[in-house]
Amino acid sequence: MTYLLLGVIALLVILHLTSRRRDAAERAALQREAEQQRRALDTSVRELAAARDAATAALNAATEARERAEAANRAKSMFLANMSHELRTPLNAIIGYSEMLQEDVADMSTAEITADLGKVTSAGKHLLSLINDVLDFSKIEAGRMELVLEPVHVASLMREVEATAAPVVRKQGNTFVVQTADDAGTITADAGKVRQVLLNLLSNAGKFTTNGTVTLRATRTVREARTFLAIEVQDTGVGLTRAQFGRLFQAFAQADATTQRDHGGTGLGLALCRRFCLMMGGDIEVQSRAGSGSTFTVMLPVDGPPASATEDASGDQVDDAEPISFHTRMFEIPVGGRPAE
Repeated sequence: MTYLLLGVIALLVILHLTSRRRDAAERAALQREAEQQRRALDTSVRELAAARDAATAALNAATEARERAEAANRAKSMFLANMSHELRTPLNAIIGYSEMLQEDVADMSTAEITADLGKVTSAGKHLLSLINDVLDFSKIEAGRMELVLEPVHVASLMREVEATAAPVVRKQGNTFVVQTADDAGTITADAGKVRQVLLNLLSNAGKFTTNGTVTLRATRTVREARTFLAIEVQDTGVGLTRAQFGRLFQAFAQADATTQRDHGGTGLGLALCRRFCLMMGGDIEVQSRAGSGSTFTVMLPVDGPPASATEDASGDQVDDAEPISFHTRMFEIPVGGRPAE
């Protein structure tokens, strides 16, 4: 009887131990399954977060692209409106003076005929200049603009620019000062395009300055172990506000609506200036403060542009909407000036 009782007790102990081992195994299996599910859940959470971030980035990129497209459409619409006005003005002058000459030529003196013909010629040149700006910018965008590189004697170029720009600069009672450093020497560049850039900048300086001073200054400077010619166009005119800086080099854009109304223009001048400078391996730096004038500095490498310069200045390679506080693509230095609010 005692042995039977001991056997039953032993059996019960064995069954209990077996049950505990089975429970422990089941708990371990459950823990492993729970850990696997936790890791799977963590992975899903990370994937969802990554998908959310990607969707947010895509949405932001799409929003930014849409805003850029809308801004470009507005700018081009404004350009077309401005261009239609700008083209009509010289065209109407040409047609009007031509009709006057046809009707009254028999009764007009030689001096009167000559004066009216001069006005026709002037209007025609203005019209040609507007059309050339559009064509030049289109060629640059398409990468089809070519440079005519040659040795350019800086002092001679400065004298030519001074003679051409003086009437425009002095029109509003401004003093015109021209300074050329003795070591300005000769550079390799497209003389016609350098002249076009400087005349455009001087025209703007004279346009936005009244009874002030416009200075044209040429010196040499060293940047990144390369020698550059720095040509400054400095004025004591109205200057630029911070809000105007973002549109400074944008094609088809004016600084603001008041600028277009008061001074006209297609909004291509500064955009062309900068593209020409980039094509010649340089850039334009700007320093300005509202109410205190502006300084535009044309930087051109003395030894000429690199082979890739023309391609770098075409199409979408150039961010024309860079704010004035940008570091220039070439020099990696602040463009200077602390623009006013």
